[in-house]
Amino acid sequence: MKTRSKLSRNLWVLVWLSVALLQAWNHFRDKPAAPRPVHDGSFVALKHAHLVDDSGNDGDSFKIAHDGGEHVLRLYFVDCPEKRHYELVKNRLKDQAGYFGGLSIPQTVATGMEAKAFTEKLLREQRFMIQTRWEHVYDSARSYALVFFDDGEELSEKLVKAGLCRIHTKGTVMPDGQREFDFENRLRSLESEAKAAQRGAWGKPKRAPSKAKP
Repeated sequence: MKTRSKLSRNLWVLVWLSVALLQAWNHFRDKPAAPRPVHDGSFVALKHAHLVDDSGNDGDSFKIAHDGGEHVLRLYFVDCPEKRHYELVKNRLKDQAGYFGGLSIPQTVATGMEAKAFTEKLLREQRFMIQTRWEHVYDSARSYALVFFDDGEELSEKLVKAGLCRIHTKGTVMPDGQREFDFENRLRSLESEAKAAQRGAWGKPKRAPSKAKP
C-alpha cells in the first residue's frame, strides 16, 4: 500500500510539473505574427501598438505588438548605423562612417547603439501611431512604416534632429498627401541644423585625414 501511495503521489507531482512547464512555455514563447494584409498602396493606421523587446531592434527597425500579433517594421527615409560590427555589414558601416564625415567604425557602432536607445525610449515613454502600407522591405518579413507622435513629428524627423541617422533609404508620399520630395527636403533642413549644432554623430571627433606621400 505504501508503495502504491508513493507512486500515486509521484504521478501527481509529474502531472503538476507538466502543467506548470506548459504554462511557462505558453507565457514566454513568441506570439505569432499577425497576418500582413496585401499591399494596396493605401496607408493603414495602427493605434495602441507597443514596442516588443527583441534582439533585432535598432534605431530604424523594431518589433511591435498590435491586435494580438507582432510585426517587424522599418522606417522610411532614414538609415541608422549598425549596432554591431560583423562581416555582413562591414561595407555598410564604412558608408555610414563616411556619411558623417569620417567616423571610425567603433564610433559608428556606438552611434548605432545610441540610435537604438533613442528609438526605444521614445516608443516606450511616448504615445505614437503607426502608418503603414504593408510594403515589403525587399523580400524580408519587415514592412516599411512611419511613426507619428503626439507632437506631430515623425520618428525619422526626431532621429535626424538628434544626428543619429543618415537620410538614405526608400521614401514615400506621406499619409496627409505631402510629396516624398518635400518631406525629404524637410529632413535635409533638419540635418543641416543638427550638423551646425554638432548633435549626435556630427559632434564626434573625426579621424585626421591621411597625409599624402611626397
